[in-house]
Amino acid sequence: MDQNLPDAYTVRAAIALAVRAPSVHNTQPWDWRFSGRTVELRADAGRHLRNTDPDGRDLLISCGCVLHHFTVAAAALGWAAQIERLPEPGVPARIVLVPHDTRDGDIALAAAIPRRRSDRRRFAQRPLLVRDQVFLAKSATDRGALVRFLDDAPRLSALTGAAVAAQELHRADADYGIELAAWSGRRYSPDGVPAQNAVQAATAAPRVRDFADAQLADTTGPDGAVLGVLATRADEPADRLRAGEAASALLLTATRLNLASCLITEPLELASTRGLIRDCVLGGALQPQLVVRIGYLPEGAGPLPATPRRPIGEVLRPPAHPYGAGLPVPTELRGR
Repeated sequence: MDQNLPDAYTVRAAIALAVRAPSVHNTQPWDWRFSGRTVELRADAGRHLRNTDPDGRDLLISCGCVLHHFTVAAAALGWAAQIERLPEPGVPARIVLVPHDTRDGDIALAAAIPRRRSDRRRFAQRPLLVRDQVFLAKSATDRGALVRFLDDAPRLSALTGAAVAAQELHRADADYGIELAAWSGRRYSPDGVPAQNAVQAATAAPRVRDFADAQLADTTGPDGAVLGVLATRADEPADRLRAGEAASALLLTATRLNLASCLITEPLELASTRGLIRDCVLGGALQPQLVVRIGYLPEGAGPLPATPRRPIGEVLRPPAHPYGAGLPVPTELRGR
């Protein structure tokens, strides 16, 4: 076997870890192809939420999250990812894997992947350490985005106002409501938002969406989460993909620091409320892509169960093999 080429089992392991990435409504809107040393991430248009995400922002951000998760997993397994972003329509990334000397930091970040949860419960009223805020901010800037943590009343009020407005507009949209109900309140499903992970009794935005059949009891007391807006300089498809990569890095860094976290996209899904956040929260200088909640769980709050994922055989598909009928298929390509 060529030691400079990744084997199929290594790539399969990296993808199995990568698909733990968060995605809008846990739609997991991606699939993968692998041939030789090249891995291709494709957007799954059949999982595009057309009423929630009319311009495909959430879909690309979700693909950016899984792309970064993959690079983290690959690095821990001894492979560095050289990424070509958006090489063609429907293909967010084409990745060439090259040998890499794994470092302790690679392993630590990969170990955070199965521990991360999207936690929509109230967080404890405990400030983040300045050192941790610096680490979190750097994790985003290293991936081409910026995170602005909000610590003043006017900007927090503007963000909350935009989130409440978005929630009210969505509640008045019957097609959105049908789509949300179809993708939440799930039981025994490999995708969608499980009932056991959705907080009961939707509360004030921006914390909780109106998920169907929510079964998770909330924690008590006021919410002490730190809110941040993850933003980019422009708002092209490449910026949205980069925002997803930065969000993944931010969440995994938070998990390494033993912090709870959750991404919020609802206020960014409508042009009017997104513009309000851009102008009144970011001063018109940056393009908002995501809101992030980070903080500490209250004493005694139980851990959340992992949300389900589709089987690896459903998301990793082999390319068309150049081998005719009756010809042997190389061992590393079998069973993919």
